[in-house]
Amino acid sequence: MGDFASRGRTVLCTWCNRQLPQERRWFPSQYCNRRHKWRHRLTEMFGSLLDSV
Repeated sequence: MGDFASRGRTVLCTWCNRQLPQERRWFPSQYCNRRHKWRHRLTEMFGSLLDSV
């Protein structure tokens, strides 16, 4: 597991494209904070509602 941490893997935030260093191996975080997570969920929900109408 030390090999994974030494690689310095980063992922982009789904909402703002900020680079996130990943400490977790199996479930990497996709958002830089909770606010961006909820904003993305709300926009996806409203988008699907508008598409269905």
